[in-house]
Amino acid sequence: MSEEEKIQALVSQMKMYESYFNDILTRENTVTRMMEEGGLAIEAIKNISGQDTVHTLMPIGTGIYLQASASPNNKLIINIGAGVATEKSRDDTVAYVESRMKEMEVALRSVMAQKQDIATRMEQTRNEVNTILKKAQKPS
Repeated sequence: MSEEEKIQALVSQMKMYESYFNDILTRENTVTRMMEEGGLAIEAIKNISGQDTVHTLMPIGTGIYLQASASPNNKLIINIGAGVATEKSRDDTVAYVESRMKEMEVALRSVMAQKQDIATRMEQTRNEVNTILKKAQKPS
């Protein structure tokens, strides 16, 4: 394999790494947003538990909200996936969200490790390309 072909192969590999790195960044941002949303949900559940009536905005679609009042209720409905929802107490709901957040923390650590691995591979490939280019520029 000639030097030029090797450089082209390495550049192609770099592009693949960059694409994968961008995908990982997207996953990292998604997990981070989900964790923030979970924290906000827990905070909201705890803050509304002592109130008589809660005034809120209910989304009805395309950025349109309806003013609504909710009477105090010790039960909340949780979407557990695949179109299935279940009713849980406030404490059980908080525990459920906290357990989901712990799962997300594990996922975030995994994604961050993958990101570091790809960044290392990108740097190694970049260094290899630079080494080949320096050798090619040296006079024989």
